[in-house]
Amino acid sequence: MTNDRVLTVVEDLERTLVEFIRKHGITHAEYRAATDLIIAEVQAGEASLLFDVFLEAAATDMDNHDREGTIEAIEGPFYLPGAPWLDGPPHVLPQRPDEPGTPLLFHGRVTTETGAPLPGAELDLWHADAAGCYSQIHPGIPDWNLRGRFHSDDDGRFAVQTIAPPPYEIPKDGPTGRVLNALGRHFFRPAHLHLKLRHEYFGERTSQLYFPGGEYLGSDVANAVRDELVMTVRFVEDPEQSARHGLDSSYVDAHYDFAFAPEGA
Repeated sequence: MTNDRVLTVVEDLERTLVEFIRKHGITHAEYRAATDLIIAEVQAGEASLLFDVFLEAAATDMDNHDREGTIEAIEGPFYLPGAPWLDGPPHVLPQRPDEPGTPLLFHGRVTTETGAPLPGAELDLWHADAAGCYSQIHPGIPDWNLRGRFHSDDDGRFAVQTIAPPPYEIPKDGPTGRVLNALGRHFFRPAHLHLKLRHEYFGERTSQLYFPGGEYLGSDVANAVRDELVMTVRFVEDPEQSARHGLDSSYVDAHYDFAFAPEGA
């Protein structure tokens, strides 16, 4: 049975690519090199990385068109379902005993698009370690390190302690790296936090939050940074404030509020 949406999109894509081949004089050898690259992408374990780098942010922008409240962001390739629930408050992401990095307190509020609190919203948080590596993706890192889930409180507020992630390079030795090298582009993503938020009011939303003034903020290899996704951040050196949060050193304070409209609004 014909699917009208598939028919419209695929036939338009076919016409666009055929015209592209004619416009640029793409030879059969070049065509085959492109298809081989896509196959190699999967075989190298990069999954959709090539497409994510060039296209995911644009597709996410389409979802955000006329969206009320907080915009969504790209997911990236490193999400894993089933992260452990955190005890608390205070909530602390799972860490190694000697986890390197500057302590980070990430906090904010989850509300409706009109500002009413959303208690019990699930926040599923994950991010890279101080070396730019992810647990269960890169070797030598304990399972679920810097991954965890927790809920907003009765006023929609949340707070979690972790470490501040750095910018990092995406894999550059595989097919995606070959393309970026040929284009003369760098491989870096700016420092960021990944989240999925879930609540019966708004369903599930994906976010990716950035640090103001961070390196590569204006030249993200994935072109995914949006002004609305940059957190309010300050560096706290007051020992009394650190002690109040159970920390024995200075820390990064990062704040971000989410405001979501109902699913399908």
